[in-house]
Amino acid sequence: MKNATRSNLLHKGIFATLLLWVSLLLPACIEEDPEPTPSSEVPTELARKWLAGEFSMGEFWDYNGSYTGNAFEAGLAFDFKPDGKCEFYLVAGGTSYSCRTETFVYKKGTVQFNEAEQSFTFYPTEGRARGFYKGCASSYQNYDNKTEKKDLKPETYYYTLQPDNAGKNQLIIRFEPQATAYTTFRPANW
Repeated sequence: MKNATRSNLLHKGIFATLLLWVSLLLPACIEEDPEPTPSSEVPTELARKWLAGEFSMGEFWDYNGSYTGNAFEAGLAFDFKPDGKCEFYLVAGGTSYSCRTETFVYKKGTVQFNEAEQSFTFYPTEGRARGFYKGCASSYQNYDNKTEKKDLKPETYYYTLQPDNAGKNQLIIRFEPQATAYTTFRPANW
């Protein structure tokens, strides 16, 4: 009986030790919440989806194995939420000879507008990058990667709203306040 009690105590001791280790190590496996990033309310006229270029949000995901695509296509999109949340999309694709390549980049975070400077800073907190290759050399490999924290850096843009020929607002975005190069975004739904 003494040996059974000792064995029982030994098992309880081992179990308690394991439980202690699990309780100490388990919190280390849980991802920490990201640091809060600056945000502001988005001006009413900008709180929507904006698109530059041409691409279909569904096309990138619906491969059927036979579509070869255009020679080149690209698109950028911002989705500004009224509460300061923001999503960014980049889609690029091209076909050269029989090689079809497509890239999809997605970032999510917050946005802070400075209406006096007509600028906004996007603070990405997470993202993904995907690549697809069809009919290309075997050295090209499809990928689907989570964006690393070191690559999630704030990005500042300068903007103006200008009417198009139909009188609808377009969002003009520049990298510098006085830059002559710009990208024109139009309101979009997807």
